[in-house]
Amino acid sequence: MFSWAMILGGGLLAGIGFTMALFIAGLALGDSLLATAKVGVLGASLVAAVVGLVLLSAILPKVDQPASENA
Repeated sequence: MFSWAMILGGGLLAGIGFTMALFIAGLALGDSLLATAKVGVLGASLVAAVVGLVLLSAILPKVDQPASENA
């Protein structure tokens, strides 16, 4: 069963998709603000990835990996 924390973690990981934000910033902003917008979008994507991964790794159940027979 899914919890709200799992949905929040998945939503944070969805925040990684930044290509459309970069495209819109490229159309809307001039050269002087475009570099700042790119840094902001990439920084927000990094924060979303880290927070989403930390949240999901903390709340998702741990799965035991079977031992490899070849090792």
